[in-house]
Amino acid sequence: MKTGLLRGRDHTRLGAVAALAEGRAAVALSRGGAAKTYDHADPNEDACAFALGDRGWLVAVADGHWGCGGAERVLERIFERHAPRWTSPMAIALAERWVAEAPEVVLDLNRALVAAESGGGSVGRTTLSLCLARPDDGWWAGLCVGDSHLFRVDADGVREPWAAPASDVRFLGDPRLDRARAEAGLRAGVERGAMRGAIVLATDGLSETGIGVADAAAAVAASVVAVRRDSTELRPLATARGLALRALEAQRRQRSGDNVATACLWLEG
Repeated sequence: MKTGLLRGRDHTRLGAVAALAEGRAAVALSRGGAAKTYDHADPNEDACAFALGDRGWLVAVADGHWGCGGAERVLERIFERHAPRWTSPMAIALAERWVAEAPEVVLDLNRALVAAESGGGSVGRTTLSLCLARPDDGWWAGLCVGDSHLFRVDADGVREPWAAPASDVRFLGDPRLDRARAEAGLRAGVERGAMRGAIVLATDGLSETGIGVADAAAAVAASVVAVRRDSTELRPLATARGLALRALEAQRRQRSGDNVATACLWLEG
């Protein structure tokens, strides 16, 4: 399994965008286009990652609140525990189990964050959005906790399949989280069919009122359209980086910043 991870603690220069890409996956990360105007612990509390296995492609973005360690640890836990089996040839029935297993995944990630915090780490409440694509099996799936975004982009336009606000728990890293709250606070689903277009993820630095862009879906659409003439291997990187740059431009204009993490899975050839 090939992996890539960008940690907020390593990228703290205002206006800069770091990016990584491999195959059909790419991630990008920035401290932001302007200084934060709200209280915070670390300059950059976001992180993003990809994992490419023999049968599956995974991208994820995480947004820490009051500490960069939460976003890092949740993605590290995904690499350790979940990505190897999700991307392996053996997980052929995973689509049928995805939604049912989602609460257990959330609880496992939550336990990892609570343990890291009790050990003295810089761990705050953390949001997560991830996408797993299994192109040979003809499906992709998403899992979201909190206000980070997951967009589906295809010939029909841009949509956010699971954009409804969580009814209860909005963060990972909550010691009170039990199964009932996990079920109420997550958004998960599976879509089958032709693997076309792209999946684009972003933390709320893209869309936060008074900080990010006015229309997040329009910014995603523009980022995808802008790369259509690029070669296929460059499109994921150009999309992830281009979307981050659009967020930074909005933040500079409004003189109010936030960290931004983006990711792209380019599904079609």
